[in-house]
Amino acid sequence: MRVHINEELYNNLINHSLKRLPEEACGFILGGQAPGKNEELQASTFIPLRNIASNPRNRFEISPVEMLPYLMDSNNPVIGLFHSHPTAPPVPSEQDLQTLWHSIPTYWILSLQQPQHPELQLFQIKKAPQTTYHKLAFVIRSVMA
Repeated sequence: MRVHINEELYNNLINHSLKRLPEEACGFILGGQAPGKNEELQASTFIPLRNIASNPRNRFEISPVEMLPYLMDSNNPVIGLFHSHPTAPPVPSEQDLQTLWHSIPTYWILSLQQPQHPELQLFQIKKAPQTTYHKLAFVIRSVMA
């Protein structure tokens, strides 16, 4: 699976995450099937959501009341769950792998270990007897293209 991301969305992820430091930022990615592309998604919108975790520097939690309208909107489906790792690499942590969000197609992690060089990675998490993840390819398209 490949995910197409426009430059504006990518920059919004970075800017929101930098503003939330030292806490983890989180939110949803809305989008759908990439036009004319099988097995490819087009990310269209980043929806920042509040991190209500008791320890927001090391984990994230989203209020069910805040997320429900997005999960119920079939016209703008949630295709990704986003969060930042302020001091860790962009790899799913043990807590990330315990997620109940495996039904959302993509899992986005932005590392801010080096804030001047943020690193984004996308994953697909599969729940089974052994939870696994694998890295997904993504393409950032310039807004001018």
